[in-house]
This record gives sequence, structure tokens and C-alpha cells, in this order.
Amino acid sequence: MVLLYHRISEDESDDPGGMVVPPSLFREHMTALSDWFSVVPARGILSGHGEPAAAVTLDDGYLDNLEQAVPVLQEFSLPATFFVVADALAGGGRGPVEEYWWDRLEHLLLEHDSGGNQLGVQVGRRMLRLDLANVDSRRMAYWQLSAALYRQPPAEVRRVVSELETVRPRAAACMRHRRMTVEQVQRLAEDPLFTIGSHTCSHAALAQLRGEEARRELTKSRDALRAILGESPELLAYPFGAPGTVTRRNAQEARAAGYRLAFANVAGPVDGADPFAVPRITVGRWSVDRLQRAVTAWVPVA
Repeated sequence: MVLLYHRISEDESDDPGGMVVPPSLFREHMTALSDWFSVVPARGILSGHGEPAAAVTLDDGYLDNLEQAVPVLQEFSLPATFFVVADALAGGGRGPVEEYWWDRLEHLLLEHDSGGNQLGVQVGRRMLRLDLANVDSRRMAYWQLSAALYRQPPAEVRRVVSELETVRPRAAACMRHRRMTVEQVQRLAEDPLFTIGSHTCSHAALAQLRGEEARRELTKSRDALRAILGESPELLAYPFGAPGTVTRRNAQEARAAGYRLAFANVAGPVDGADPFAVPRITVGRWSVDRLQRAVTAWVPVA
């Protein structure tokens, strides 16, 4: 199995994307994972193992990965791979870096009472009517808009979010959405437990890019991380990684760009998996019992 986490944080604000796992719960997960599996680096997950094996991955390069996940992983001596978005790293002379679009949507749709307002948003050829009347409807609006946007080309995503920010209160980048700096990623890579992988340059859905644009995302991110780390990453996590966001063509482009393994966000065991379509189980704020059900769902019944 390969497990996927995003944010490890005490953040108690609304989490409609299911991205936040509290550090205490992450510790419980890692304790259980150590009991159930031999935890191995993601780069070796397709190798033969004499016992059930699992790998831990964390996507998007949030700072809370470094502050909260890393100490737990080090305490248990568990290897992990951090997939970072090359253009989203702060520091290194880059100046301020804008929040991811889904984090900006949280501010726009969830943090302000709209007094029963309805909002029409054009996404591609679809007109979405978003109900912002109360907390539950704003959460549903977030889901509707996110589901429509993550399969759109980057230019359309930028247009929609920018237009929203002209009619809704725009928040400044916040502490809870902070991401690692170049220097922090460099220090993280110095620990032999940890591997840095590519999550492309901009986190765009590769299937929505023209061939040359997709190849540029894959090669430029690899080049940027080589400049930071001194060596090119061998591992890639497809942005979003769900059906409709990545294609067989993208897998071929990843191979041609020099990656050795590429990971998708489709649940399942890795036994016999294509090296450029390795499945991962996306983990949320789950109890240990739920985690166990998720990782044993494909165990044959005697």
C-alpha cells in the first residue's frame, strides 16, 4: 500500500477538502502502520518484500508537514516521501508566493456569512449557482466549485478565482496554509529517512495541458528540484491524480522526462501496478479502525 496525506495540523477550521489530519491522530496512524506493515521508502514499494509493505507520502509541501509530521516520522524511524510543487516553494529569492487556489477558495466561500446570497460562477461552459446562505450550503458550494475547477486548464482556474476575488472578500495568505521554503526542503532532504519528489511546477492537471505544456511541467519541475537538491527527483506524484486529470500520454511523458515511478490518487494495492500509475490511498481525519478497513479492503478472503 501507499498512503497519501496532505496537511498534518491542529487547524480546527472548516476542512471541506478533507486534507487535514491532526498530529495526535497522525501519530496513531503511524503507530498502527508500524504494527501492520514493513514501512519502506516509496521508491522501493514495487520491490519484492517478504511481508506486507507500506509507504508514506505527503503532497503539496505544506509547512505543517515539516513542523508536525516530520517529528513523528523521525521518532518512529519511518521513511516518507514529500512531493513538492516547485513553483510554490517560498524563499530562495522568490518573494511572496500565492496560496493554492483551493486554499483561496476556503477564504472566499467559507469564512464570511453571505446573508443568504446566491452567486453565479461561470466555469468553462457551465454556469454554477452557488448557495452561500449558511455554513452547510457554503461547504457544498466549495465542493461544487472545486470539483468543477480541478479538471480545468490553469488559465480558466486563475480566471474564475480572480473574478471571485473581485466580488467576495479577499483574504491575505494565512498562517495555516503556509508552505515550506526552499531552504527547509533542502534541510529535509538531508535526513536519510526522507525523499523529495516532484509534484510538477504549478500543480496543474496534466490532462488539461497541451502536450508541450505538460512536458514542460514535468521537466522544469525536475530541473528546479535538481538545482535545489543537487540531484534530480526520480519520483513524481500527478497533481490531483484522479481519473480525468491524468492520462496514459502523461504517464509516457513522465517516463520520457526521466522519472522512475509516478503515483496516482486512486485507492488500491500496488501489487503488479504499472510503475507510472502506482495507486495511493488518500487518508483523511480517520479513526485507526477506518484506516485499517481502508488498507485491508483488498486482502483476499480465505
